[in-house]
Amino acid sequence: MAWSTRELAELAGTTVESVRYYHQLGLLDEPERLGNGYMQYEVRHLVRLLQITRLTELGVPLAQIEAIVSTDDDPQGALRTIDAELAATIERLQRIRRELAAILQHGTSASLPEGFAEAGRDLSAADQSLLLI
Repeated sequence: MAWSTRELAELAGTTVESVRYYHQLGLLDEPERLGNGYMQYEVRHLVRLLQITRLTELGVPLAQIEAIVSTDDDPQGALRTIDAELAATIERLQRIRRELAAILQHGTSASLPEGFAEAGRDLSAADQSLLLI
């Protein structure tokens, strides 16, 4: 079975532009071309594109996909590393949300150091600047 670029993209639930971009990055091999210049994708291309699509949906950066799908050593280890990075990002974003909530609740300046939202509420702008320094 062979498909055009458009058909392959539709089967994988992605766009023709994404398929072309994956070619540029070297994540997806380009198939041979027919005499008329059209590419004819095979099942192996569809499988690889579905792998790429699935990993991007999971939040795996494109730069790390090659290491995950082509490694025989420890693909689970690569996924654990990405999971740890995501956990750190989530924690950082939750900390930022807590800080923003405190700033909004106390009506203080966003430029105050972390943890000073409540204390800085009653300070003048000059005192808040001094606290910042």
